[in-house]
Amino acid sequence: MVPVEIDAAAVVVLAVSNNPRLLNPDFLKRHSIVPEEWAVADTLVTPAVAQVTFENGLQILVEENRVHFRTSPPTHSLWADELPRIAVEYLELLPHVDYRGVGLNFVFVSTGITGEETKTAPIKKLLKRGRWLDWRSGASGAVIELQYRKETPHMNIKISTAERKEMEEESVQKLMFNINFHHDFKTEEQKERNEYIKGIEIRCEEGLAFLEKLPF
Repeated sequence: MVPVEIDAAAVVVLAVSNNPRLLNPDFLKRHSIVPEEWAVADTLVTPAVAQVTFENGLQILVEENRVHFRTSPPTHSLWADELPRIAVEYLELLPHVDYRGVGLNFVFVSTGITGEETKTAPIKKLLKRGRWLDWRSGASGAVIELQYRKETPHMNIKISTAERKEMEEESVQKLMFNINFHHDFKTEEQKERNEYIKGIEIRCEEGLAFLEKLPF
């Protein structure tokens, strides 16, 4: 398995009839959704979208049709404990909203494969050789998406490359693995939805188990 580190984690809840204008730091702290001592880095509130970002990297974004709870870069306690707790408490505070499917999303980046190798590794390891790879002087990169939708939750994996800063003045190409677990819920399945969100660490472990099977 290529060595990786977690770069971001998120809970995304599909919804109907969200009201983004409710979201602001005072609302979150008054209802004890986030600790009072958390420092706010940025706030945006409009009729269509609202966003609150904290200095510790946690971000809550509300749109009319979904709610995002995201942390980057995440510490284990922040994404495994605080992120699902905040998501569940926010949803329970607004039970009149028609909440539906939930995505548990993770971004992992390679620490063992960097530079130009990140562009060629997916081609060499995951694509069958053929004339299509030699077209126009040869394929220079690949974005590969795998879908596993025969059981619930559905699992989707996208393998690509991205630049990440190692130091203030230097960016390095790394392999990036976007892993999404999606589960549809009926509006009234509040308990099942909450339990699924609280199981985010289980899904992270499943994602890492999948990465171990890749031939990098």
